[in-house]
Amino acid sequence: MKAVIIALVSLFSLTSYSSRANAETVLEKVSRTGMIHAGVRKDATPFGYVDAQQEWTGYSLELLELIRQRLEVKLDKKININNREMEVNNRFELVKTGKVDIACGATTITQERLLEVDFSVPYFMTGAQFLVRANHAKQFNIHGTLEKSNIAYIPWTTTQNILPKIYPFARWKPVKDRQEGVEKLKSGEVEAVVSDGILLIGELVNQGNNPRDFVLMPSQPMTTELYGCILPQAQEDWKRFVDEIIASQENRLLQVKWFSLDKSQFPYAIQITP
Repeated sequence: MKAVIIALVSLFSLTSYSSRANAETVLEKVSRTGMIHAGVRKDATPFGYVDAQQEWTGYSLELLELIRQRLEVKLDKKININNREMEVNNRFELVKTGKVDIACGATTITQERLLEVDFSVPYFMTGAQFLVRANHAKQFNIHGTLEKSNIAYIPWTTTQNILPKIYPFARWKPVKDRQEGVEKLKSGEVEAVVSDGILLIGELVNQGNNPRDFVLMPSQPMTTELYGCILPQAQEDWKRFVDEIIASQENRLLQVKWFSLDKSQFPYAIQITP
């Protein structure tokens, strides 16, 4: 019986190894099908959102388009892109199950997440901040316990994992997205919305609000969030290709277009390019 078990285990191991060895890589699949499947959000302004003209736009979509263009050069054939809407709670599963080949948006690189997926090199740096109404900023004491403050937060984010531990006595109120959080802030249902600073700026602009009516606190973000594209694991060639594009001059120009302090609708100083 022991010999039979060993033989079955050996057979399973050989079959698994053969299956992995013969598995099609992302680049091979894209070359064969002429299609790249990408995940992008519609609720993460300015990375992926629907503008006033009802157009799906954002830095992430333009970065993915740059990747598509460079794939055509690399593979010497026509490549199309299928942008699939993803949400904050399914973005990793879409990549892990192979439903998308890459997912670009406002996703923080963490050691825990690297156990499930891979990431490109980071292309943006921001951090968690409280958005408060300007006329309430003096009363909002971030150095206290915030025990009487209702604070809106978005589940399934790194902000949720960190900030409630720093301010355990605040009244944490989950919202489905930043749009709902800003609306509750304006109506007075909450005293603050906490999220990455760049995304809060994006939501204010997206809703047509005057950013001067609000304040981001503290001025120095409480966390460091490095954004990268989500990639499937064990796809070294695909990761290397995406990393090269993120480090390219073309991507630097995209970042100037979207985030520069003097030219962009979404000015933000803390950004990086490898």
